[in-house]
Parts: sequence; structure tokens; C-alpha cells
Amino acid sequence: MSQERLLHWLRTRSPFVWVLVTPIVTLPLSALLLLTLGGEHEAAALGLPQNELCRFDGLLAQTCTYYFDFWRTWLLLAIPGAFNLLVLLWALHRNGYVRVALGVALVLGLVRSLVVPMAAIGISHFALFSEGGLYFQGEVIAGGGVGDIDPPSAERALRQLLTAAWIGGGVAWVVTLVVWQVYEPLMARYWRTLEPPWGPRPEEPKRWTGFLHRR
Repeated sequence: MSQERLLHWLRTRSPFVWVLVTPIVTLPLSALLLLTLGGEHEAAALGLPQNELCRFDGLLAQTCTYYFDFWRTWLLLAIPGAFNLLVLLWALHRNGYVRVALGVALVLGLVRSLVVPMAAIGISHFALFSEGGLYFQGEVIAGGGVGDIDPPSAERALRQLLTAAWIGGGVAWVVTLVVWQVYEPLMARYWRTLEPPWGPRPEEPKRWTGFLHRR
């Protein structure tokens, strides 16, 4: 892509659009990294409980506890978020209105990539504790007939951890979408000295009577 075509592409699109479409790439990439490189730590090596068997009414339930390194998990989930940094290309835009949008979009993208997934995992059923390191502790339960139990697995625990991270990212994505929609009304109201790239606004904003409502 030539520089002229790149600049034209940047002029015709909002930086918010980029951080909204990056999950098309970041979601499968985060799954690939976490499920292939996010191995568990052996509970025995940490001196922590690993599994428990409970028998009731002829059935057997097995609870297995898995431990995942906090910083490795953070890194594997954060690496795909590097795609959000491409929003910095909008710094080539000369319009101040767009550059402010770039700053807001960049912050939202970084928070969604670096903070939200770990926070979402932490408030899920995974517990965070420090015992010779910082780890996520997750319990996976499986049941079945005596002698025919389908045991839990570390892969299943990783999928649950990944699902929690994705749910948090989904909430952050919705927040980004809302911010994109209210950006122009707020800029028109409070920062009219910065004109949008499509030209001067035709009129003063109407009187606001409530949250994001004008008449």
C-alpha cells in the first residue's frame, strides 16, 4: 500500500474502528497461544492440593485443582493485543479531532488487552494466590459411575480460563463501541475548537436536557 493510499484510508476511517475489529485476529490467536503454551504447574511441586474424590449414592465426583502461572497467562493473552498498537498509524493524521480519538481508542485497546482479561479471570471461579509465586487456581469437577468417571483435565481448565478472559474482553468491546458512538456528541458539546475531518459542524449543539439527549 502506497503512502498516499494509506493516508487516504486513515482519513476515511475512525481509529475506534480498528480497535473494534482487532478481535477478529486477537481471539483465535489468544486461544492458540494459551492452549499450546499455557501449561499448568504441578501441584505436587508447589506443595498444594491437586485432587479429591467424593462418593455419594453410587456415583463418584472428582475435583481436580490446576495451577497456572499468572505472568505467563498475562503474557500469552497480552501478545495478541499488540495488533491494537497499529492504531498509532492514525498519528499520521493532521486533524486534532482524530488524534484525540486516537488517544482514547489506544487507551481502550490497551486496557482491554492488558488489564481486562486478567481482571475477568480473577473475578471468575479462578482464585489468585501467591505461594512461591503468583498463580491462578482453578477447580474442575467431573462425575460418573464408580469405575467409569470422566476425569477433568488441564485442557478443560485452560478453556474455562480462556472463556473468562473472553467474556471480560467482550464487555470491554461493548464499552469501546459505546465510547465511539458518544465521542462526536461529547466533542461537539465540550471541544468545538477541534473540527471533525468531514468539515466544520453546521450549527451549535442544541440544549442538553439529560444524559446524551439534546433538543
